[in-house]
Amino acid sequence: MNGVKPTLFTFSGRTARSRCVLPPQKVKSVGLTPVVGLCVLVVCGVAGGGEVFDAEARGFAAKVDAGALELLPVVYRGRVAILDTVARDQLDQMLRSHRVEGVPAVVAWLEIYFRAGQYADRPLLHVREKNMRGFLAEHLDANTLPGFRAKRRIPPATLLDEEGWAALVRAGRAERDDIRRAGAIRSLRDALPLLSDRPEFRVPTDRLSVRYSAFMATAVLRVVPGPAGQWWALENVFAAAAAQTQPALPPIASKWLAIQRAWRGRDAAEVNRLAGEVGRAFATDKADRCPPALARTLERIYNRTEHATFALAGFCVSLVLLIVAAASGARWARGLGLAIFSLSTLILAGAFVARWIVSGRGWLLPPIMNQYEAVIGSAMLAAVLAVGLELASRRNYFAVAAGLYAAVSLLSGLLFPEQMDPGMKAQHGILASPVMAVHVAVIIIGHALVGMTFFLSLTYLGAVAVAGLGGPSARPSSPADLRGSEGLSTLAALDRCNLILAQLACWMVIAGTMLGAYWGDFAWGRWWGWDPKETWALITCLVYIAVLHVRFVTPPRSRGLVTAIICLLGCLVMLFNWIGVNFFLAGKHSYA
Repeated sequence: MNGVKPTLFTFSGRTARSRCVLPPQKVKSVGLTPVVGLCVLVVCGVAGGGEVFDAEARGFAAKVDAGALELLPVVYRGRVAILDTVARDQLDQMLRSHRVEGVPAVVAWLEIYFRAGQYADRPLLHVREKNMRGFLAEHLDANTLPGFRAKRRIPPATLLDEEGWAALVRAGRAERDDIRRAGAIRSLRDALPLLSDRPEFRVPTDRLSVRYSAFMATAVLRVVPGPAGQWWALENVFAAAAAQTQPALPPIASKWLAIQRAWRGRDAAEVNRLAGEVGRAFATDKADRCPPALARTLERIYNRTEHATFALAGFCVSLVLLIVAAASGARWARGLGLAIFSLSTLILAGAFVARWIVSGRGWLLPPIMNQYEAVIGSAMLAAVLAVGLELASRRNYFAVAAGLYAAVSLLSGLLFPEQMDPGMKAQHGILASPVMAVHVAVIIIGHALVGMTFFLSLTYLGAVAVAGLGGPSARPSSPADLRGSEGLSTLAALDRCNLILAQLACWMVIAGTMLGAYWGDFAWGRWWGWDPKETWALITCLVYIAVLHVRFVTPPRSRGLVTAIICLLGCLVMLFNWIGVNFFLAGKHSYA
């Protein structure tokens, strides 16, 4: 997230903040009887099913022109993005979904942002982990517990303290009545420090802190251009206007103040008019580093297609057809399977190019610079390579291996959003070097090829398990090198395809490691330092060098089997180098 991250507590001590109230001089009374509190919760829909928006909010949302709001520029994660991107990302962090009861993401998030106090007692903060849900269920009050069990979400009021409430009030996002109403909800601030000495709760608590920070959205909505390229956060504009410390606010700041007033007053027509004026103001002012309208529209399309992850369905369908073609020799299955595979590859490549344009990093810095981008980029490159290899060899096996690799890669992006954050960030410093981009591009091509050898090796081992290696005269393996491609059996053809991929993977991994050493000298002033990433990259190179050489000393009957086993080992080494080193070992590459 951008800006300051309000945190729940630290693990270094057990001290929790007091009950979530404003200081006495700001609020004289926050008392509310449990009976009245229960009635309020029922009216708001929390105790009765846990809905986020009531009928009045949904009616207002239906009148707001989401399209005009979605394209408004905002500085986010170091780049000028569109408001739709910010809204989706913040809702995903809070609720684990940007689809909220049919309300467009940008309208849903602005509703929660502008009227945060009124949503403090709604179920907004998702709790994914089972052990954390069990712990929280023991400490929530009876009024909040039904909504939590139904939605697996807790109200932000259970975590808000006096500083949080004060920040919301200063920004005009909460009122004293909101604090009084939320006072009926039991705070978790005294309970959470009990987890400080329990390692299994470290990650769940950190994730809960991220959800809370997303609700607070401190310094996230930077929509007002300022001097020297700095953009103002909207809550600072609200605070300055309330304190009258800024005698002449910029025109866009004044319009956003008016949008907030119209939003809280439920004047949808005025919100739409002001949003249109803000959009036109940016369109005529080229000094604000605002991307052109075409780039912003492309970003909205990229968001609406969910980063083209629907290509996963295409790869799965093509896999079924290509497996049928490989088993039966049916030409129609191969043709249709390759057509769907190629279309899915084209969709993935289009999303890659769109992300490249939208990220604004320049043509020398492709979107392969973080874990998510590298994994999805490698899936796209594997599919492109497979199309070329299939056109040259006509064996179906390359497309099957690439389809499995692409499907697993896309699925991992959906299943592990915390580890593979799909959000776009600006690249700064040495990471913005074209040398770094070339190094990473070559490495992820090598990783894609290694992943393809993994699935092709599994296919070979599965075929051996079903059919066996045959009699003494059988030829379950291809020659040690690439000679003699005619008249190969099914197992030998699989082995030959595996050998081709292993050779390409070996060359690319070695080239990428050498380029990494060159970049290390360029960035850190040394070619090699036995950093964990460097060490495991070298081990990966050695494994695939072994694949190519062990074939020459292995009996022909077992050659394909040994090659497949070593390729599986090589893929596991690559995965540890790519993922394990990045997240679990300390070193210069731990951020990669």
